[in-house]
Amino acid sequence: MSSHQRSHKQQTGFTLVELLVSLTLGATILLATSKLFIESRESFRYAEQSQELHERGRHAMQFIRSELKKVGYTTQDPIESPIYASNSGENSSLTISYEGGKDCTGSSSSTTKYEISGTNFRCDGSNASPQTLSSHAYGLQINFGIDLDEDGSIDRYLTADQISSWDRVQSVEVALLLRSKQPARQTLDADEYNLLGVSYGPFNDYKLSRIYRSVIELRNR
Repeated sequence: MSSHQRSHKQQTGFTLVELLVSLTLGATILLATSKLFIESRESFRYAEQSQELHERGRHAMQFIRSELKKVGYTTQDPIESPIYASNSGENSSLTISYEGGKDCTGSSSSTTKYEISGTNFRCDGSNASPQTLSSHAYGLQINFGIDLDEDGSIDRYLTADQISSWDRVQSVEVALLLRSKQPARQTLDADEYNLLGVSYGPFNDYKLSRIYRSVIELRNR
């Protein structure tokens, strides 16, 4: 074999077919890597927003549950109307009283009101400015367990406008709708959320929505 033939053979590169195959393979690997990165980022964002939402819901419900267990407590004369609620627009509001009470800032307050203002679930004591228990709150509904025949057990749950005597209220059912601060869903939220018979949504966005619900017995009855 002549030196010219050897030189020509050594200089032979990729054929067009080989080049196209290499480009296709590279693009496929790049696409798979990009997809994996995007899915990992979406999973992380979902977990992050879900955890943050859970913490807000848990904190808000623990606080109001703890406060409701103290409703009507007094070592002196009975507190007049220790619990009262109303419906304002789409949401309920709740006002409770007990001796030695504190609002959500820790300030002394014998009477505290819980409500949604804008998209903040907040408490409003008598001695301090309203404070937020949870942001991104979109629904609050409250029903009340009534002992109609005075046998010591709950017969019905009623809304605030159905209560004729607050002294007969034995328990409180609270339902709170919270949403994530940032989009975290991969599909549009087209669902409706039922809070004790009242519907919210659909929100038609990519944020997470969760209902937090609790039934609290009133001890001081």
